[in-house]
Amino acid sequence: MSTMPPKVFRVPLSCLAVLGASVLAGSAMAQDTLTLDDALRLARENNGSIKAAYYDLDAAKARTKQSIGAFFPTVTPRLEWNNTRNVTDNSLGDSIFKDDGTTTGFNASWKIFDLGLRQYSLLGSRRSEDATRYDALQTLRNILYTVHQQFYDALRSEELLRVSEKQVERSQKILEQTEFGASDEIGAFPKKDILQAKADLLNAKVEYLKSKNLVATSEASLKSTIGWPNTKELPQLVKIDAPTDFPMPPPRDQVVEEGLRDRADLQAQRKRVDAQVFSVKRADREAGVSLDVDINYSRDFSPNHNENRNLALLVTYPLFDGGQLREAARAQKFSLEAARKDLLQAERQATAEIESAYAEFVQNAERVAAAKLALEAAQLNYEAATESQKEGINDLIAVLTAQVSLVTAESNYIEATFDYYVSDVNLRLVTGKPMPGEANR
Repeated sequence: MSTMPPKVFRVPLSCLAVLGASVLAGSAMAQDTLTLDDALRLARENNGSIKAAYYDLDAAKARTKQSIGAFFPTVTPRLEWNNTRNVTDNSLGDSIFKDDGTTTGFNASWKIFDLGLRQYSLLGSRRSEDATRYDALQTLRNILYTVHQQFYDALRSEELLRVSEKQVERSQKILEQTEFGASDEIGAFPKKDILQAKADLLNAKVEYLKSKNLVATSEASLKSTIGWPNTKELPQLVKIDAPTDFPMPPPRDQVVEEGLRDRADLQAQRKRVDAQVFSVKRADREAGVSLDVDINYSRDFSPNHNENRNLALLVTYPLFDGGQLREAARAQKFSLEAARKDLLQAERQATAEIESAYAEFVQNAERVAAAKLALEAAQLNYEAATESQKEGINDLIAVLTAQVSLVTAESNYIEATFDYYVSDVNLRLVTGKPMPGEANR
């Protein structure tokens, strides 16, 4: 039984289908909020440094396949067409030679043995490919860390902007209370307090403008990293919950040991040292006796049928070449020693980075707890000071001092919270642990 609607309804229903698809597409394009996971996904999809790193990896894989190809025979079909005309002028008259024809056939060759030169090239290419893979992983992790940092900085700047807004509101309220208390009818405060309150209000507005500029700057940096269109504003960033638990990392020595083992950049350098070892072996072999065994075969199909086979064994020794090959071998050895020293220094630098990040993470956890207590105390102190001013007990200085303490406590708590989150991700980065958002790559 057919379920096709009557013709009178077909066009409207099709229009509704198109309209519905358009609405769904529009809602997919539109985005009211941006979570940290969204930002990490956009960076993986759009960031140019990540894309370039994985293209480099594709190139390294191609070079490895190229080295593998050297072990296989090569077969080259050929088609040649010639149109030749030669004229020779001599005493007997002109002699003209013409040749017009097509030659078809193929050539095949296969290097059977070469004292390991191809093997060294292949092993070196594989180590270089591994190094490039670790480089790509490190690039991905660095960008993901940057996204975390910039996302947190953008949230930090928004929170500080809200503090500035509240500071302006409080300063306005203090000014109004001061003007009321200093009025001729009340006379609780001296007239000069009004000037101080106005100055504090103007300073609060200046801080608000600075905070607003910081929001724009931090969001611009985040947009660049995640590939957000410059012509579009970022959606509202989804807030991160304040930390409540502060798990301690393993002992520092264990963290350092695991970091030196797991860091992708150090593993890349180790693979490059291994690759350089095979470059040294290849250079040494090229500077000494070489032995090659090759098979060559060719066949012509037209205009004549010809077949050629050749098995060649070639032994060579560079008796004199001005020292080129020997010096090339020495250069490779020096490059190997340089790579080993670079690796040693990189491990030392990594150790310092891990120890610093470890200490910073632990200290930031303590900062958050202390800053929260300070904020609670400052809030109570400010409320008590403003209530006392309403009753004419406290003067303006006491209220302004309480306000400064509250603003400082609010700012310190915000800074400590986001510093803690950044230091958590930084400790993951410097110890070679997988980054949030990495698994989907």
